[in-house]
Amino acid sequence: MWKAVKYQPENLTETIEMTREYFGDSWISDPGFLKWQYEANPAGAAIIQLARDGETDQLAGQYVVIPMRFKANDETIIGTLSLNTLTRQIYSGQGIFTGLAKVVYQNCAAQGAKFCYGVPNPNSYPGFTEKLGFTDLGNVPLLLRPLNPKALVREKLGSWLAPLALPFHLLFRMKNRSNDSYEVYPLTSFNLSELNVFWTKIQHKYPLMGIRDADYLRWRYFDIPLRDYQIYGVSRQSSSALLGYIVGRCTEVEGMSSGMIVDFLVAPGHPAAGKYLVNRLLRFFVANNMDLAGSLMLPHTEESRLLKAEGFFTCPKALEPQPFPVVYRKLSPQGEGNQEPFLKLNHWFLTMGDYDVI
Repeated sequence: MWKAVKYQPENLTETIEMTREYFGDSWISDPGFLKWQYEANPAGAAIIQLARDGETDQLAGQYVVIPMRFKANDETIIGTLSLNTLTRQIYSGQGIFTGLAKVVYQNCAAQGAKFCYGVPNPNSYPGFTEKLGFTDLGNVPLLLRPLNPKALVREKLGSWLAPLALPFHLLFRMKNRSNDSYEVYPLTSFNLSELNVFWTKIQHKYPLMGIRDADYLRWRYFDIPLRDYQIYGVSRQSSSALLGYIVGRCTEVEGMSSGMIVDFLVAPGHPAAGKYLVNRLLRFFVANNMDLAGSLMLPHTEESRLLKAEGFFTCPKALEPQPFPVVYRKLSPQGEGNQEPFLKLNHWFLTMGDYDVI
């Protein structure tokens, strides 16, 4: 019989051992990555419950959430992101997933968290919606833009059909956008001083947004182990005031070299600044031999419209590597029934940066 116990930092080694059995060697079982994720988050330490075998003392499973700061209209609130959940195979069917989750949600509510959300893969999705009472708010569209159509055709259809991609190569060829009015420049951990001013101005752009201040971006994109991100900011030539930023990462998706736009936010009234940001990051992807660019972006956002203006299109569902559903569970009162504002996905601003996979 298993029992629920609160995670302590000294449990990290045995949780890694359990995680490697489940996921193998990856970022999710790397000590440095987990210490960053569980302990260094500016929103607070991870809230974790472990299942321990009462007879053997072996860990049987874990349920993990990390706090995430949100701006909800005029209020700063704490939500939690569900991740890294697992049950050892020999303990499956014993209610560990639901049992640990309920304890974690109680702890979250006691600490003032308002809700829990996640972007589960197809294996995890039924557990959240059928066992834990999560609501499916809808899917985030995957936007794609070919960068090297010839390579994509060769990868999917064979080298002898690659010449057929020439018209698409011309259509999606990258052009260097330049303008004397704006300057696009790399953001580093040492030049984030304008970001807090930018966030103060931008925080009401959408009803519900993860807080994107300097502390968050430094933790999420600069301090993170095992991943390298390219980050650009944009301002007017005559001013140091930040008008937007974009974050990208070179990786591999479904066997294709892919440049992923992890985060992208631009001040209202400056669409040209947003277009220069997208163009600069896409040129970085091309210079690093990426064949495809991708982004998750909700269709009601200005950022989605800017991406589509730069050649992105919504991936057909039949070609998606997987769907990207947003699931949500209220932890404490903040509205009743179907009138609760957070149940409407078009109130949210979400990107890949709001969860942990990319």
